Amino acid sequence: MKPEIMLLGTFHMAVEPEMIHKHSDELSSITASLQEWNPTKIGVEKSFFLEEEINKRLKQFLQGEQAPAYDEVEQIAFPLAEALQQDRLYPVDEMVDMSTPSLDQVFSWAEEHQPELLKEILTIQQSVKQMEDKQTLAGYFRYINDEDYKKQLKRVYMKLTRVGDRQHQIGVHWLKQWHHRDLAMAANILRTAAPGDRILVLVGSDHLHLVERFLKESGDVTIQDVTPYLPEKKNV
Repeated sequence: MKPEIMLLGTFHMAVEPEMIHKHSDELSSITASLQEWNPTKIGVEKSFFLEEEINKRLKQFLQGEQAPAYDEVEQIAFPLAEALQQDRLYPVDEMVDMSTPSLDQVFSWAEEHQPELLKEILTIQQSVKQMEDKQTLAGYFRYINDEDYKKQLKRVYMKLTRVGDRQHQIGVHWLKQWHHRDLAMAANILRTAAPGDRILVLVGSDHLHLVERFLKESGDVTIQDVTPYLPEKKNV
């Protein structure tokens, strides 16, 4: 039986701790909903260099010795592992140098040489931001895992390919680094998967569409849509 993979697009909670504090009661309902899929393994967007440290902190959490930090792994994966009686998480991220060029350099080039293209990119990004529903965690998670969100991100990345010229493919070079990271994540997930596994993987929402695509194209796993396993948005 092919392994099943369910990808959960997340946001970096350390950047928005006030949101987690405000909606902390919703985290338990998100965990409970994900638990219904009954994953056999939980993958997380962390480097394998941190595997020992992550699982050490998980053990401390399971023993009641460690409160979860404002981090998506500790806020979601730790309680889920506890509910599933699992004592190990599987890091799937890759350390990639994203500085040659950096995204700032890509945008600086566009600002100087291709202002109209930059305007197009920023317009899409602003549209995505305006559509984000941060009134509830359930609403936010549903949005960043929605097909329309992925579609808009694809448009941004394809517009980034046009930044530069035939002699200076600056946007393409940045995206090569990004694809390297997402390809490596997909490869690490596939290495983790054994026949009959049901693996839930937490990944940053910006990586979601590429990692999902690479996994599908492998033909070695079945992708499970996460949406039915997210709680419904509550009215506020």
